[in-house]
Amino acid sequence: MHKTFPLHIRFNDLDAFGHVNNAVYITYFEEGRSRWFQDQIGKNWDWATSGYLLATNEVEYKLPLLFTDEAFIELWISQIGTKSFEVSYRIYKKVKDENILCTTGKSKGVCFNNRTQKSIEIPEEWRRVFEADLDKATA
Repeated sequence: MHKTFPLHIRFNDLDAFGHVNNAVYITYFEEGRSRWFQDQIGKNWDWATSGYLLATNEVEYKLPLLFTDEAFIELWISQIGTKSFEVSYRIYKKVKDENILCTTGKSKGVCFNNRTQKSIEIPEEWRRVFEADLDKATA
């Protein structure tokens, strides 16, 4: 299931051309992913034993975002492995009554136990949520 969250473009997100700087999109992905995790998994999981690290980030820039744009991020789980999962993203800006696609991307997360410093299998509670959210068709 796709989830959407508003993005708040800050003045310090901009580059010298007045566009959102390319590096900021990774932060937007993180903001969306963090909101998704809080909404779907909850806020009170034990990061020390059941966390995740990012293994990869991919970004494809299609159109620039500007300070005055009304933007939002759409995200979903697009792949599930034994220890890893993939989150896919689309960032849009609203122009009149139309949503204009500006950016697409993906992140691969690897589940990790911070105490043992080793990767772990996706916790069963997470796997259930990921499977309910899985959308391979639009990845």
